[in-house]
Amino acid sequence: MPKYQYKAIDSTGKIIRGKVVSLNMAEVEENLSRKGLTLIKSKPLKKGIRGKLQYAGKIKPRILIEFYHRLSQTLVMGLPILTALEENAKILPLKSFSMVVTEVKVSIESGKTLYEAMSQYPKVFNKLDLAIIRLGEQSGVLPKAMKDLADFLEWKEDIRSTIKKATIYPSFVIIVIIAVIGVWVGYVLPQMAVLLTEMGVALPEVTKTILSASLFVQENWMWIVGIVFAGLSFLYMFQKPKKGKILFHKILLQIPIVGDVARNIALARLSQNFATMYQSGMVISTIFEILTDNIIGNRYLEDRLARAFQEIQRGQLIASGFENAGGFPPLFLGAIKNGELTGTLDESFNRLGDYYDGEVKRTVQVMVNALEPMTIIFLGGVFALIILSIMLPLYDVIGQIK
Repeated sequence: MPKYQYKAIDSTGKIIRGKVVSLNMAEVEENLSRKGLTLIKSKPLKKGIRGKLQYAGKIKPRILIEFYHRLSQTLVMGLPILTALEENAKILPLKSFSMVVTEVKVSIESGKTLYEAMSQYPKVFNKLDLAIIRLGEQSGVLPKAMKDLADFLEWKEDIRSTIKKATIYPSFVIIVIIAVIGVWVGYVLPQMAVLLTEMGVALPEVTKTILSASLFVQENWMWIVGIVFAGLSFLYMFQKPKKGKILFHKILLQIPIVGDVARNIALARLSQNFATMYQSGMVISTIFEILTDNIIGNRYLEDRLARAFQEIQRGQLIASGFENAGGFPPLFLGAIKNGELTGTLDESFNRLGDYYDGEVKRTVQVMVNALEPMTIIFLGGVFALIILSIMLPLYDVIGQIK
């Protein structure tokens, strides 16, 4: 959307300079006139490197949530969509997002729908957001669609926050272990070994083994780093193709505890997304198309979902399609079958979303509870090994002195 620099005069004769987003020069004059300004001159601004990159990054989910909430509230109050967008653009904390909202408003003024205007920025508004907004516009319930979308994004942020909290403690312990091993084994122990050897003290096997390992790492650290890098690169290249990523995510689901967490997160996203879109009146084909577009976070389950849709297209019921595709737990299948039979499919998916939301938090807590004693035992073992490698030679020195 073009951006213009203008010079205008207000009713008091004061010169006003600024920038405005408009489709053309005539619209610049019209926009300024509505604000009580008389245009003197204007010129389009050239897009430099900075201008081309201003929408390159995604907007933080929390800012989007607040935007959808406020837009829903202003529309419920009866404000026109253009006024609602203009007022929200003024109070947005991120300047680049504020400009996006302003450009969306200008596009609507030129005759586009809100969906068409927002779809020009796929890096800001994702496919699911746009689909719900489009349905809200078409069915005349845009304020409710905005509120449902904000609530859904807030739920996703809560899940992400839960997972982040769960990884803090293990990450801290791992860093501590690496630091301790690096300092004691890489520096302290070799210095003490030299001193004890000069004193004629025979080193125990434990100390010799640790010193050998330390020496090996010091001499071959470049090879070790190279092997680790090569392994990570292979893993990245392996899961880059679609089939490789599906297989990788299938294996991930089979890992104890971690697999349960990954499965529950994917099923919670699937249930919440399906319920939100189904309640807004979206057709089944569009729902499955969106859900299989890397929405639920596990490519294996998305592949099963695509297979389920193929079964449904052949005439199967939704529950039968999921069952024939495989990969989904019995509880999930039973709830869908019951919802289909009773005509309450949206309620069934809502209940499943709530259930798996609770299961995510429970399994994450189980994982944290399992990691805590494991990391403590491992850390204690590392300290014990280091202390033994140092204390045993010292006892020999004390024995010789006696």
